[in-house]
Amino acid sequence: MKKKDAVLKELILDINNSRLNTVKKSLVNRTFELSPHPFLLKDLSGWIGAFIVRAIRYELSINEYHIFKWRPENKYIQYLILNHYARGCMPKTLSLTAILEKDDWVANIRDLIKSGYFIKATLGFGSGATKSFDKTTDFEQILRNHKDDESFQNEKWIIQKRLNLNKEFRVHTFGKDILYGLTLRISGTSDINDFGQPQEFINSILQKLPSSFLEGTLIGWDVGLTKKGKLYVIEANFTGFHPVYHAGFQTTGYVDTPPLGPIICALLYTYFRNKYGISIASVDNMLMETFPYLEEFSYYISILKDEHIQSIFKAKGRVKATYIYLDEKTEFHIIQLISYMQLANLAETFYIITSQKLQEEAEKRFTGDRIIHLAERSLFTEDQYKEVQGLDYGRKKNICCSHAMRLINEQSYIII
Repeated sequence: MKKKDAVLKELILDINNSRLNTVKKSLVNRTFELSPHPFLLKDLSGWIGAFIVRAIRYELSINEYHIFKWRPENKYIQYLILNHYARGCMPKTLSLTAILEKDDWVANIRDLIKSGYFIKATLGFGSGATKSFDKTTDFEQILRNHKDDESFQNEKWIIQKRLNLNKEFRVHTFGKDILYGLTLRISGTSDINDFGQPQEFINSILQKLPSSFLEGTLIGWDVGLTKKGKLYVIEANFTGFHPVYHAGFQTTGYVDTPPLGPIICALLYTYFRNKYGISIASVDNMLMETFPYLEEFSYYISILKDEHIQSIFKAKGRVKATYIYLDEKTEFHIIQLISYMQLANLAETFYIITSQKLQEEAEKRFTGDRIIHLAERSLFTEDQYKEVQGLDYGRKKNICCSHAMRLINEQSYIII
């Protein structure tokens, strides 16, 4: 206990006294070319989505090593830090090294496992998706490989209280901002009101953490909701240069995960563009030819505007209405975008506006309690509609959405 207290005291002192590198918005909007610079590709533990995130952070002068001087990717160190500032936000976690130092460690471990604790590695990722996080059955082998000189700073194994989870979420944050629109349900049944509670829970933790720890820090929080209705941080996934496990630049895997990775990455990029005035002017031709992902990403960043992010943030992730105008054909990318928006609960109701010709196909393709289909003809008088039919796509879309908005009269909305 004394060793742990000493480690924690030194850690917190260093965090509290750390020099703050503030991420600032430029007075003039800055642009850059997305190019395969060697320093961005070197030690990249991820795919093209991680590369884009790294490039944006580089342009914002964010030190990718800053957060990892405290080793928060190690789940035991992470527990010590988060539990210090926001006590009880994570399930009770014990160091295996500390337990083994006690004379009665055999009985202690047996009693802990019987009372609902399990053994978990401090380093690694993806274990939640593969359900491979519980290493209790490997305890004998873990014990044989354990070295007497292992320290708290390099703890390899923890014993953690098992949670009886009802649902699990991924909530993304940057600094003290909740990245609304980037919250997703990992497991459990879907509900329209799912995301408010875990987002508010993470926001309460952000307010307790020092700016020196959060400034410039992009985090993907895995949040569990127990069957008793209590929320816990399962783990926090930090963006930056991980020094040990899969050493290299890592970020939330959601920016790379097909088929929705390009949409998630585009929403993240739109946040940075809107908040910090930084944008991609062009993409290197070699990158475009090598990675089809970039064609999708470029498409989505052309659709997603600053006003979309502003509306989503103002509504804390869910606007009242989203209006989507489909012309003579439904593009694959729009289908994917609508699917993502439903998954991310970005609107209470989705109004899909189509021509009479396309309506039957749209009704088959887009279904759900929150989808309402509107034939563009129904928005106008007969004379008005004759005029509308002669307009080009852009003007037709604007006037159709404007008429729909006046009829429905929702206060918060976005138009795609």
